[in-house]
Amino acid sequence: MITLIKAGWVAAWDGAHHRVIRNGEVAFDGDSILYVGAQCPFAADEVVEDPNWFVCPGFINLHGHIGLDVMASVLDVGRGDRFAPSLDFVERAPLFLEPSLSPTAQQQNAEISLVQMVKSGATTIVDAAGSGTIWWLGNPPEDEAMLVETVGRIGARAYLSLSYRSGRSYQKADGSRDWHWDEDMGMAGLSEAMRFAQEFHGAHDGRVQVMLCPHAVDNCSPDLLSATRNEARQAGLLIQIHTAQYAHEVDLIRQRYGDTPVGHLHNIGFLGPDIILGHCIFISGHPSVGGDSERDLRLIADAGSSVAHSPLPFARSGDALYSLPRYLDHGITVGIGCDIWPADIISEMKLAWFLGKHTNRTAERPTCLEVFTAATVGSANALGRSDLGRLAPGAKADIVCVDLSGFHVGPVIDPIRSLVAFCTGRDVARVYVDGKVIVDEGKVLNADEEALRRAAHEIQNTLYKVAAQRDPLGRTVDSILQLEKTT
Repeated sequence: MITLIKAGWVAAWDGAHHRVIRNGEVAFDGDSILYVGAQCPFAADEVVEDPNWFVCPGFINLHGHIGLDVMASVLDVGRGDRFAPSLDFVERAPLFLEPSLSPTAQQQNAEISLVQMVKSGATTIVDAAGSGTIWWLGNPPEDEAMLVETVGRIGARAYLSLSYRSGRSYQKADGSRDWHWDEDMGMAGLSEAMRFAQEFHGAHDGRVQVMLCPHAVDNCSPDLLSATRNEARQAGLLIQIHTAQYAHEVDLIRQRYGDTPVGHLHNIGFLGPDIILGHCIFISGHPSVGGDSERDLRLIADAGSSVAHSPLPFARSGDALYSLPRYLDHGITVGIGCDIWPADIISEMKLAWFLGKHTNRTAERPTCLEVFTAATVGSANALGRSDLGRLAPGAKADIVCVDLSGFHVGPVIDPIRSLVAFCTGRDVARVYVDGKVIVDEGKVLNADEEALRRAAHEIQNTLYKVAAQRDPLGRTVDSILQLEKTT
């Protein structure tokens, strides 16, 4: 069945750039786009028309975590390490703590996050560290199947992973931090990740893909990363790894290996077109790192690795990428991710735009078009998907319809500028994935949003109680979050 969308504006891909067509049209049949232009030359079985809509390619959340970030609603001091001892492990505690949530609550936790992501226009979600639902190595296989089923039912496109590592940091009772290293743990995690890939890669008519996610440069040994690269190459899987996400990570890697995190990955042969670097903020030339301002950027660009840029968690900590235009000018593929709640990719674009100008010390760049392109074609290219992130014949019918009629938007001259500067995910009216409507009138069709909203409070309360029980310093949640200073 051919569906034709007629809208006030359409972001069409001309092979090199997005260009806006006023009073444009998009036609698709099944999961494939047939036509993008000013006037469709053939008849359609269904016509959907709204002159207030800006029709965009589906946005791609290149670095997400499928699971509600319950801390986001109360933190105003950055992500920091306040919950790290409770969410990782503590001195003398078991290395792997029992899951804090029941299987039902775990499923709800993942669904809450997925619903927020697709409501905001993310048609593809890359789960960059193993979701909260299946974080703990050794969880029963039904937990993994439950996440895949939830993605399938919601109708999203997703790249899932089981995260693993060979080291875990922890906080001692005196407040200092240390590391527990276990190479067998890391290799067992890689084996589990490969089993997960063999079972679920390509599920739900290909909407579910699997990638490998060794968690971070500072907690994965060179041997584990080498084994990961070998397994990924043999299986044709992508890799994402958290890289240069903290200033103290740079100090650790320099102490251990004598280089920056990016330099270390280069030295061990762990850069390339199949590897996405999560965050990648603290590179050479960053004010907190120093050194040759071109060196790490050249290493990334020469290797063809991509960067998943998620500005929100670092803005909350007073940090930022220095600077988005520099990465782009070096020819690095940069995509946009939503690392933490509220996982609103339109708001994330806006923050990338603002912070990019601040760190670049100019109002000229990045432009709205550059961050819009990063959230679409940039993220798609990082995944090696020429059929995503663009409205063009032959591309997947992953389409977002944004309502620009809101009072807060005002008169529209350039819809891309209006989207980035004034909109949020709440302006998304309709979302298609593979040509099927999964969001209509701002509501996810295959989810009970009100029930999930109620469940979120119970999930938050449970995790807060567990956090206090596991805190090595015996603090209450209010003390951990410093709420007693503000209430």
